[in-house]
Amino acid sequence: MGDLFYGEVDYFHGIGRGYTGYEWISRKATGGSSLLSAGCHAVDGLRWFAGQEAVEVFGYANWSRGNPLGYEYEPNSVTLVKFADGQMGKVASSIECVMPYMFHILLMGNRGAIRNNQLFTNRWPGQTGWATVPTILPDSGAVTHHPFNAEINHFVDCIRAGAESHCNIADAVKTHEICLASDLSARQNKPVRLPLDEETTECA
Repeated sequence: MGDLFYGEVDYFHGIGRGYTGYEWISRKATGGSSLLSAGCHAVDGLRWFAGQEAVEVFGYANWSRGNPLGYEYEPNSVTLVKFADGQMGKVASSIECVMPYMFHILLMGNRGAIRNNQLFTNRWPGQTGWATVPTILPDSGAVTHHPFNAEINHFVDCIRAGAESHCNIADAVKTHEICLASDLSARQNKPVRLPLDEETTECA
């Protein structure tokens, strides 16, 4: 794929009244926003693929007509992210969508692109279409396909070795900083620079 210059990671999961987490997710005080309640996983993914610090965020958010699910905040958002090395990224998050769960990934580099489990590259002369890689896709909100055993093993290994995990609180703060900046940007209708300072955080 070469050097990444653009990435999309989207979280689409319709969370209605029949969903077990609806009561807390739908409330502003406990769900917060589309990104904070669910789309943060897509922000995590975008940061992972970019491998760079985010420096600026712009966000939009809305309800569908009539707010049929009764969310206390806009359950749909689009977040644009600028990274330190010039990469651009986009995270769309919808928790009132009417469609099957989807965790969409699109990565573009100067030698090719990845779209979910498909690959196209100019390193393979003669390739005329997407090559499909057989694999398990994150295509369910039930998360039964997630590698929980491997995650616990990694956590225990870090404890035994006295080592810090790459997936630690400091890293989680950077993901949530993007989420908060997007929510703030959507309210103020202007880009928000990162890292957030104390005054900006108080406004959020």
